[in-house]
Amino acid sequence: MSGERILLVEDDRELRLFLEEVMGEAGYLVTGCPSADRALGHLTAGGDPDLVVTDLMLPGMRGHELLQEVRRIRPDLHVVAITAFGAIDSAIELVKAGAFDYLTKPFGTDEFLLTLDRALEDSRPRRERARSTRSAVDAPPGFIGGSRAMQELFRLIQRAAPSPFPALITGESGTGKELVARSLHDASRRDPFVVVNCAALPEHLLESELFGHEKGAFSGADRENPGLFQAAHGGTLFLDEVGELPTTLQPKLLRALESGEVRPVGSTRSRTVDVRVVTATNRDLEQEVEQGRFRADLFWRLNVVHLHVPALRERPADIPLLAEFFLGPRAITPEAMAVLTAYPWPGNARELRNALERAATLSATEVIGVEDLPPRVRETGRAAALLGEASRKELSLRELERAYILQVLQQVNGNKSRAAEILELDRKTLYRKLEEWGETGVTGQTRESRGELDA
Repeated sequence: MSGERILLVEDDRELRLFLEEVMGEAGYLVTGCPSADRALGHLTAGGDPDLVVTDLMLPGMRGHELLQEVRRIRPDLHVVAITAFGAIDSAIELVKAGAFDYLTKPFGTDEFLLTLDRALEDSRPRRERARSTRSAVDAPPGFIGGSRAMQELFRLIQRAAPSPFPALITGESGTGKELVARSLHDASRRDPFVVVNCAALPEHLLESELFGHEKGAFSGADRENPGLFQAAHGGTLFLDEVGELPTTLQPKLLRALESGEVRPVGSTRSRTVDVRVVTATNRDLEQEVEQGRFRADLFWRLNVVHLHVPALRERPADIPLLAEFFLGPRAITPEAMAVLTAYPWPGNARELRNALERAATLSATEVIGVEDLPPRVRETGRAAALLGEASRKELSLRELERAYILQVLQQVNGNKSRAAEILELDRKTLYRKLEEWGETGVTGQTRESRGELDA
């Protein structure tokens, strides 16, 4: 595609100038660099190439190290390596580490341009998604998301970060609530960032951890403890799972928020603290207030700034971006991506990462397929994808049931006992349904899979 930008890293000046001329005549916009350090400087200074072409043998940082840095800074970019004939093994290792392809010197102009074209064509969809995300709202470190819901969250983080007022972060487990809290803190220029999980400590220890205690205040208190409020002075105190805070401690937290003072256990003197309190919960605190388990006055004090992290099933457009990030150099088939997008992800991004790391570990190839996904994802995702297809084709309930059962049979290579287990059907019921549909001889390749059924 004419006009695409290529970053060329080659220390041989004559070869670099020749390749720049070849690519320029082909319509590419070329930036040539004599070293990996110069190339990284171009990337970090805002350079926005569409492809990196690099020699393996470079002064200082070698091509392998440059590949690692490019993947860290711009995982959407492909890298093409250039190597001498005697270093083919190194080039192959580079491809295994995530490079798209390699060229062995000497190579022809046509071969060179064809490789560039293939690399650019292959990476174009992910580059467009990444560029769309960057052009919308800069995501805080650690976040990936181009969906409208995440873009709105990023805007709220930017606006709320300088505020000294409390912030309440809500969302399901695994959505990244602590990342939001850390992003608020990092953009606030406050220091330090102190974290406590309210569900991880028993009540008597939690009070001491938060507000501190005097020496001898209780059995085992053999030394003074200033507490986390005082430790967070000048910075941010993040109270994770604040919905688990015991009702006996809620008035003390409210008093600290209202007065800016804390009183350690066993002390008669309060200490003044400058702390921004950020809290997070996966509970519905308004419902907790209605049921008397959470103080209404504390809820409204904590909820000055409210940031909600959407569940992954509410932003399926972000799943391909997250999958590419978690998988690194590995590719994924369109069928597997369709299953990932259809699966509801009750564990959110944390579950997605777990599933993809498992798939990458167990896969026999560099390309993740449906068969590499965990069974719960594979089966539930396929069912959800089938339901979506059914709604588009307006299938009847009977047609949908038939299509799903045949799909499960195909998945287990015609093993009817295994299919009955997955479907939670009695084997006699499964046989009866197959007989009704004229599929008594069905194997792993059903008539539907051969295209003989017009669903």
